[in-house]
Amino acid sequence: MFEDITNYLIVGGLLAGVIYGLVARHFDLDMMQAVRKAFRETDHRQLLAVAVAMLVAIVGTYWLETTGTVDVASAGYRNAQFDWLGVLLGGLLFGIGASLGGQDAARVFVNAAGGDLRALLVLAVFIIFATITQFGLLESVRLWLTGLTAIDLASGDAGIASVLGLPGWLVLLVIGGALAAYIALRWKRGGQVSLLIAGAIIGLITVASWYVTGVLAFDDFNPRAPSGITASGPMSRIGMLVIAGDTPRLSYAVSFVIGLAAIGFVYSIIRGQFRFAPVPGGKLGSSILGAALMGIGATVAYGCNVGQGLTGFSTLSLESLLAVVGMFLGVMIASKKGWD
Repeated sequence: MFEDITNYLIVGGLLAGVIYGLVARHFDLDMMQAVRKAFRETDHRQLLAVAVAMLVAIVGTYWLETTGTVDVASAGYRNAQFDWLGVLLGGLLFGIGASLGGQDAARVFVNAAGGDLRALLVLAVFIIFATITQFGLLESVRLWLTGLTAIDLASGDAGIASVLGLPGWLVLLVIGGALAAYIALRWKRGGQVSLLIAGAIIGLITVASWYVTGVLAFDDFNPRAPSGITASGPMSRIGMLVIAGDTPRLSYAVSFVIGLAAIGFVYSIIRGQFRFAPVPGGKLGSSILGAALMGIGATVAYGCNVGQGLTGFSTLSLESLLAVVGMFLGVMIASKKGWD
């Protein structure tokens, strides 16, 4: 029984990472760069794909929860402690960092495995700062910040519906409607069908991850909360492996990032694109600073653009919504200042 459950987690995570990485690499899809292109270049094609991914994710996850298929509310994204400042500030730092570093938390694995030395540098620094923020020198600062402003919710649920006292279907209708309206309006001004399909696939990966971890890998004798795709969490675990020799358990999330790296390498080899591309001139310092901000920000915000931006957001968590707002604002500020 245990071996079957473990296989579901490992194989499921690997497949999710491979498919996500393949879609992101083939269609050059990067969530944070999509925001930059829409804000700075008025090119909304990639952001339309992100909106489709979010829409598919929230609708599918809502269905899994309301039908009782997966206990989504038990996931960490909707716990009893509402850390509003942490997720907003962390998201802001992550967004600025992703702009400086030139890639989001998923693409950095894919790009690094394809020989991009800038991505490899960003990945290494990201891992270091995620680790020291979660477990090391900056842990006390992070915990102090959480204790300073976090609110304990009487309802025990940081979902938007629970916090605002609204029915879940209404929250889904408002947020889903806003995403659908954006997609429809921007599509009229120029959209790309292939990118919308790519976004839908990523949204389906988010939903499928809940099903794998919450149904296929659920153990009645040792129940665990369901989880989903994320990239920043495994980074701190990888950091502990390097620093302290603590081997991370092959969870769904760890398998996911392994899948991202694997497809990044295989894709670049098959397409004849593998090469050690140097860090562009003048980008060394900004890449290091950006990666550090990404590592700190993702840890303080309890997730990156994948963990909070897709998995957390799909639960209609208020924390995840604030994290996404912070990330988008961070990218826009960096673009406005020309830091990207």
